[in-house]
Amino acid sequence: MNELRSPAYWVGHFFTIAATIVGVYYAAIVGFDTALKLDLVKADRGTYYVAESMYQELDFNVKNMDKYIERVKKERYVYKEHLAGIKLNDYVFQAAKYSESTFELEPKLLTEVSIYYFSVGNAIKNYYDSGMKSPSSLMSVVKRETKKLKKQKTLERLAAYNKALAKTVEDRGVSLTQPSFKL
Repeated sequence: MNELRSPAYWVGHFFTIAATIVGVYYAAIVGFDTALKLDLVKADRGTYYVAESMYQELDFNVKNMDKYIERVKKERYVYKEHLAGIKLNDYVFQAAKYSESTFELEPKLLTEVSIYYFSVGNAIKNYYDSGMKSPSSLMSVVKRETKKLKKQKTLERLAAYNKALAKTVEDRGVSLTQPSFKL
């Protein structure tokens, strides 16, 4: 009972409670800060993978369309035989609709990519679906949109964006290369 009346008892308990409160407060701040940094790194990593996949798919599509453009360049008239098998690979672009990381891309870049897929994709779809009478009208859309994409330097800007994002993620200590597993 005498201990309860002792000022040393109350001062000691006061400092214990104060230290506990301060410790919990600092632990919460550090934990929140760490969780926030981890969330940002995960978001940037996801954005990098979406953007890099989109870049590779777009690069493939542009090169593929360039082959068709080159094929008909010297032709006076474009026939269906010149465009046999023309397709637009849009798997990544379509899948990116369901990723929140997609909208972390620079809006202007995303819009340019979207317009290319929309214009060329619709032209090819109409060519196959409605039996477009003139393959040359399809090629005019492909030429125009591919030229516009190159003029805007969309591929180069997307590659630069990806490189900067990769550097940011790797500077935070996260490797972007996938580990290879050996059996």
